[in-house]
Amino acid sequence: MFALSDDRPLMAFAGVWTTFNGDRGTKSRPIPGPHQVYGFLTTQANAVVAPIHAKAMPVVRTTDEERDVWMRAPLG
Repeated sequence: MFALSDDRPLMAFAGVWTTFNGDRGTKSRPIPGPHQVYGFLTTQANAVVAPIHAKAMPVVRTTDEERDVWMRAPLG
């Protein structure tokens, strides 16, 4: 988790962890899996982010309710 400011002390990037069983590293020095990898979930860029990166921005959870829903929502 990260802090936005003293008034908004917690935030988290939404994403998923998974196991990748292939090789990582460089072609000359591959490191065989399994590897634990993390992927950020993205959404349409808002007005603040769009001038910098118009395509997308990370999904950010900033409230206790948003974090609770993200962590406890049913799969599928």
